[in-house]
Amino acid sequence: MFGVLYITDPAGLRKQSAKVTDTKNEVPVFRPENLYWRNTTQSAPWTTRDSGEVFLFQNKMWLMGGLNGNAKVGKNHFVEYWTAPHFNDIWNTEDGINWTQVATSSAWEPRRSMSVVFFNDKLWMFGGWSPITGYTNDIWTSDDGIHWTQIVKNANWPAREGQLAEVFQNKIWLIGGVNYDERQTKNDVWYSENGMNWVQMKNIPWKPRWDHAISVFNGKLFLAGGMNLAEETFNDVWATEDGVNWTLVTDNPAWQARQGHALESYKGKLWLIGRLNDEESGGVNDVWYSDDGFVWNKTINNPTWTGREDFFSTIFRDKIWVFGGMDANWQWKNDVWTSDFLTITP
Repeated sequence: MFGVLYITDPAGLRKQSAKVTDTKNEVPVFRPENLYWRNTTQSAPWTTRDSGEVFLFQNKMWLMGGLNGNAKVGKNHFVEYWTAPHFNDIWNTEDGINWTQVATSSAWEPRRSMSVVFFNDKLWMFGGWSPITGYTNDIWTSDDGIHWTQIVKNANWPAREGQLAEVFQNKIWLIGGVNYDERQTKNDVWYSENGMNWVQMKNIPWKPRWDHAISVFNGKLFLAGGMNLAEETFNDVWATEDGVNWTLVTDNPAWQARQGHALESYKGKLWLIGRLNDEESGGVNDVWYSDDGFVWNKTINNPTWTGREDFFSTIFRDKIWVFGGMDANWQWKNDVWTSDFLTITP
């Protein structure tokens, strides 16, 4: 039995129709190209920011840390990041719309670009930069997301920001990053089986970088994009099945090079989300999806949120959520957006 699927973009600019099956029970049909975005909150109660951390815990979405550079942008988009307000507040939400501030300040100093994972029944936080302590390689844990305890002051991996952490094969993996003071980007990979003791992997083939994106998908750990201090922006995709041996999936995907974007595993696809498309970067703020990290397809509609970098992204309540970040107008944001798919109209 056939029906008609009406596809309307968020601005109501066009309609398309397509034959689909199984309309008897009006079952929603998943078509990744038809992903679109809804603005759930134009101005959330937390201060505009980027480069904090978002994580899922206790069936809630959590947000903490970051910085607000809105009053610190000078000529040629020079930003005095070291003088910008940095945060150590903590917020959570059960629906992505109504946010509760659960801590005005934390035991850790205000900071940006730290990493948080859930591992062995607790939360772990690593690294970042603070206007009080500078670059850090400390490790903190929490049982409730609110109260944090420092368990390692100086880990054996070098202090940094912009690193990414992921749980993969029952280990925590810490990947890449930057230290501006040392004028150095990283291509080191570290793993830990307990969160405190770390082992470094050798001979990593991809170029040093930060502002990259990673995600676990189909039993592999994927890495995409990023940049270095020479302002070289990447559009390569790498994957590993063990964290040790990395394979170049593609260095010529259909999408433009980018940094400060997101990579998510969602509905059986790998999703590449967002791009800073300011005057310097140009191009398009877009969303792509893939079955294998090699062949990529673009969604019909580009995001209705402005292009941006260092925004927050996660999968929550079976939707992709995007919020905050610095946009193409060099404005720090606190808007909240969620993805959706269109359903069958018999």
